[in-house]
Amino acid sequence: MFVALLGAAVLGYAIGLIPVAYILMKLTSGKDIRKEGTGNIGAMNMYEVTGKRWIGILTFLLDAIKGVATVLLAQLLFGHWFLATAVAGVACVAGHNYNVLLGGKGGRGLATATGVFAIVNPFMIVLWDIMYLTGFYVIRRDVRVASMVATLGSGVLIFSTPERVLRLTTLLPEVYSVTELKLFAAATLFLIFVRFVGPMREFMGEEHEKHYSDDAE
Repeated sequence: MFVALLGAAVLGYAIGLIPVAYILMKLTSGKDIRKEGTGNIGAMNMYEVTGKRWIGILTFLLDAIKGVATVLLAQLLFGHWFLATAVAGVACVAGHNYNVLLGGKGGRGLATATGVFAIVNPFMIVLWDIMYLTGFYVIRRDVRVASMVATLGSGVLIFSTPERVLRLTTLLPEVYSVTELKLFAAATLFLIFVRFVGPMREFMGEEHEKHYSDDAE
């Protein structure tokens, strides 16, 4: 069992290591995305650095495909064993977020997690999107704030969702325990949460400077 789960983790992490943004940036401009913009190896930084929406969208889609491929391969290799699939999915997001091939740098995991959730339970994506829109339009029109609200809020909503709803929206027939499903979601969201701690600190610093400047005036 342990060896199989280790294999699932290695599979997911290896797929997560594929640096889509890094490759696309090198191919289109010869630049190193780690040294551009925020240094984040993901769709948002690609869009902000290049100013080209199609590159941002392409990066997001390809990163999401990593998550989809991981779940499908785990299903093929380990059959109807959700724990192995869950481990592979979480590891894929970890590989994307912490890429040892790029000095530990990576993205924030949103696109890759979207791909994983799309195959396991797309309702989780809906909950994340609802919380993102709430955070952006109700709390603060800042993508960092909205993303953090969405990550924390969707986690709370997933754990609060009735078991019947989670079962109806889960696409994998081998999910016998809703508790396992919730823990899988929590682990994935935790990886995203950690990657947004830095951006939130930047936001708080900007707000502090703005407040100080306003007081000085």
